Amino acid sequence: MKLFESIEIGGIQVKNRIVMAPMTSHYSRNGLVTERMIHFYQERARGGVGLVTVEDGIVDYPLGKNTDNPLAADHDRCIPGLTRLSQAIKKEGAKAMLQLSHAGRRAGYLSSRTMHLTRTGGRLPVAPSPLAHPSPGHVVPRPLSVNEIDDIVKSFGQAARRTVEAGFDMIGLHCAHMYLLGQFLSPWANKRKDAYGGDLESRLKIVLDIIKRINDEVGPDYPIVCRMNGQEPEEGNTAEELRYIAKVLESHGVAALHVSVGFGNILWGKNFIPAEATMGMPEGCIVHLAENIKQAVSIPVIAVNKIRHVDFAERVLQENRADMIALGRPLLADPYWVKKAQQGRWDEIRPCVSCCQGCVGNIEKGRPITCLVNPILGREKTDRIRPVKAKQTKRILVLGGGPAGLEASIVASQRGHRVMLWEKKMDLGGRLKIAAKPPWKTELSEFMAFLHQQAVNEGVQIVLNRAADVDAVQLENPDVVVVATGSRPHIPEFAVKSNGLLKTVEEILNDGAAALGDSAVIIGGGLVGLETAHYLLERGKTVTIIEMQDTMGQEMPAITRIPLLLQLGEKGAQLIVQAYASELTPNAVKIEVKGEEKLISADFVVLCTGDEADPELAAELSGYGIPVHVIGDCRQPGDMLAAVRQGFMVGRVM
Repeated sequence: MKLFESIEIGGIQVKNRIVMAPMTSHYSRNGLVTERMIHFYQERARGGVGLVTVEDGIVDYPLGKNTDNPLAADHDRCIPGLTRLSQAIKKEGAKAMLQLSHAGRRAGYLSSRTMHLTRTGGRLPVAPSPLAHPSPGHVVPRPLSVNEIDDIVKSFGQAARRTVEAGFDMIGLHCAHMYLLGQFLSPWANKRKDAYGGDLESRLKIVLDIIKRINDEVGPDYPIVCRMNGQEPEEGNTAEELRYIAKVLESHGVAALHVSVGFGNILWGKNFIPAEATMGMPEGCIVHLAENIKQAVSIPVIAVNKIRHVDFAERVLQENRADMIALGRPLLADPYWVKKAQQGRWDEIRPCVSCCQGCVGNIEKGRPITCLVNPILGREKTDRIRPVKAKQTKRILVLGGGPAGLEASIVASQRGHRVMLWEKKMDLGGRLKIAAKPPWKTELSEFMAFLHQQAVNEGVQIVLNRAADVDAVQLENPDVVVVATGSRPHIPEFAVKSNGLLKTVEEILNDGAAALGDSAVIIGGGLVGLETAHYLLERGKTVTIIEMQDTMGQEMPAITRIPLLLQLGEKGAQLIVQAYASELTPNAVKIEVKGEEKLISADFVVLCTGDEADPELAAELSGYGIPVHVIGDCRQPGDMLAAVRQGFMVGRVM
């Protein structure tokens, strides 16, 4: 396969054509490399990646910070940690690259909690022009003077020197995502009239100055890889102008181009393609942008963004649309994607579902990244699965075949225990199976199929259509019982007497909506409520969503919440916030909005106000002295990421 052929970048031989894309992890501490960060990157290198790109090294800390806790490359104190990081990556046979970056105006995010510019330490962000980044919460930046631009050029040069001293094989230069260099390149953000703005040649000046400065610092033969946007918004660079930028970068010695898209934060705009394409977007949705750039240059071009499957990645290369494939979130989901692909074990690759919950969502919240499908992300050293000794083998009974129960079964079996799983329904999946019903969420079906197959491969004895009670469990006589039987709907007092109006999400998603009337009221504007509304709108229903909070989808990452809200608005959904449902009548819902009562007519009502734990079975089993672990919705309803993590941890400690 072409994926596994070697390729040369600026005189450096890379063993295959798979790149780990740069992704902020929040694993650094005060900008410095930590052991956690080293183990995270080393595991991806061990998994077979040819080139590991380490996340943004900020050249001016904190003024250039792109998130709350990025990696720094602005001082010689960074070198020892960066050295240990590069050595760990290279020890596993991969080449290492550090991407250098400055956030520019994107650093100027006003914290909604403190109302301070926390990223920049209270200082105004800087940019080519005094234009705020257009996503909510950003302030108007201070335009850079020519002398300050020269200082930034020097900062990039010094950061490149540190990169080389730390042993990295290549230098990455972040000119995409509308960070500072991308801001200078684009007329969308650069309104200057001096030598650094105006025509394209002037907008290119800072990048070319930086390339020259890097060459002066480390020598002209050290490979520089530029990350660039392949598409910009209206009033930005056209496709032809982006091709021209690529040609100029090549002519100034850039060794490869990594073609991305997006502006960091999600924008309220139609047809916006984020840097992390979400669930429901097509695979390889920006490969055509890399192809556009490849037509203009002879140096290697790297394609990225929601390339998930081995055969798709191979086809991109075979069709000569790009020279290399960058994997980001798929390597969070499975660090051994490359080795498994090379060994033909494609069905053993833990699939990224593009949910953005643990990765992008946690970065938005200022937390370290996690992953819904990979419960040991960021804990690669501490949470390894260790086999038990033969005399410690247990008979384990898992009750419930949802994601938590399946994960617990797989891990316990991998450790050497004898595991039986009972599922009361005729198929596995639990809440995951329901969540995967909408057509734009088919990625979840892949994860469900993966868990099922892994359980079979590990020898888990799966028994379907088997309900659990104390007598049946006692008869089985297990050493340990894992209760993962899910939750039960929380029915508010006003909805106890539903007059036949009330329907469950499960009823709706199992094609029950077809037999109902035309108008629906959804009570609860969280993730489940919004997605159920989308599902009903696509089936021609009129939908009103009632939410107590002042915004819809508060728990969702902005990268998934904003596009979904845009789609709901386009399809005619009525969204009512700060509203309380108080009564169900035979054909309407009575609500209170700002002290006023209103009636919303409805043929049916879908309650999406959350579930509640169902601890009764676990309590009964414990009363009989049976060791019990409670996981998933049975313990903490509504959080699939937590459910998978709990399943893993229980399987690991039994």
